[in-house]
Amino acid sequence: MDESIKKVLFYLGVVAALFLFFYYIFPIIIKILIFAFKAIFYVFIWGAIALVVILFTAHIVKIVRREI
Repeated sequence: MDESIKKVLFYLGVVAALFLFFYYIFPIIIKILIFAFKAIFYVFIWGAIALVVILFTAHIVKIVRREI
């Protein structure tokens, strides 16, 4: 084959690969990242809520012990 035809087919292959990547693979990667960030966010939120409850309970216990 002529060198220019090989170059054109190579560029068409690159364009096809980029199309497949951005049309099929990239959205899947974004969905996985969104799921992971949501899971991490929920873990941190529940951890923060648990920490606040524990600290609040410790503060109440300290106040009650001081009054007895």
